[in-house]
Amino acid sequence: MKRIAIFLTLFFSLVNLDYGLGQESIKFSGVDTLIDRAVDIFYQKQFDRAIHICDSVIAKYPDNPLGYLGLAGVYHLLMLNYRVSYYDAKFDSVTSLAIKVGEKTIKKYHNDAYAYFVLGASYGFRGLNRIRKNEWLGAFHDGVKGISNIKKARRLNENLYDTYYALGLFYYWKSVKAKFLTALRLMKDEREKGIEYLKIVVEKGHLAKLEAKFALIEIFYYEDRYEEALEMCQSLADTPFKDDPTWNYLMAKINGKLGRWEEMRRYFLRVIELLDEFPLKSNSYYAECHYGLAKASFEMKDYDTADKEIKLAEEYSKKRDKKKEIEGPLLDFDLVLKRMEKLKNQLLDMGYPVE
Repeated sequence: MKRIAIFLTLFFSLVNLDYGLGQESIKFSGVDTLIDRAVDIFYQKQFDRAIHICDSVIAKYPDNPLGYLGLAGVYHLLMLNYRVSYYDAKFDSVTSLAIKVGEKTIKKYHNDAYAYFVLGASYGFRGLNRIRKNEWLGAFHDGVKGISNIKKARRLNENLYDTYYALGLFYYWKSVKAKFLTALRLMKDEREKGIEYLKIVVEKGHLAKLEAKFALIEIFYYEDRYEEALEMCQSLADTPFKDDPTWNYLMAKINGKLGRWEEMRRYFLRVIELLDEFPLKSNSYYAECHYGLAKASFEMKDYDTADKEIKLAEEYSKKRDKKKEIEGPLLDFDLVLKRMEKLKNQLLDMGYPVE
């Protein structure tokens, strides 16, 4: 998803990383060739082969949760990056297996920080997906279990800085979602604490460093701290993420907030190019991109292009399939539709026949 490359690198780094625990661990070795293959095929965007590699690890190490977590990560990130729910059933199945195997693992290696970290991440993956599907009770359960295991991993090994990633997200979004309680001082506002934890991961983390950057980009956007969001996003410009749909989408949205309309237009055009390359389609994603092009064109006083793009946005929005498509990271599609309608009316007032 912005994070398929991150997760593949994370997953295959996990299996070789030594945190210096001096004890038995769920880590295993002998996957150097898999690392090279995974990175190579990712740059070629051969996602089926990436999935096959994870399947191979599971077949060879069925009692290790890492293979299941790796496969879950690929499915999850494919869904987020292209906003399709095609892999949802497979994701649910493999995350449940990761949790089942992970629970057995912490009983076997009860002092292994790494085992608790992987189990916490598995619960976190499933919880995030349940939130997306409005399965709030299950999401709450997974969130509690995930954070509990992540905190246990941190207690066992304070140098495992990647644990701050989950904790940072937890503290920030808990405060945002409960802002009514924080306003009444019934709950501490720990948004800044969450941001600082994520900055620690960016500075000292190993596995979740890039994930933390993406999290901060979205948080800075949410907080109207657009210059900081842009700076963080630009720090990834010379990486493979320049060809990533979500990175280009974030660059488009941030530049739009800063009134940099030509840059906004350029990045939305790139998102559309990348979406065209993927076999599964999200009409709502296309609609938002064409709305973005219409908005940028309108602000640059190119009203003919704005008229053309808003028509395309409307066409795609009518083909949206809620069961097969998922929401984007920054804006619910209902809000996109409202903004499309507003721009359409502005063009109508100027005499453009957008009907």
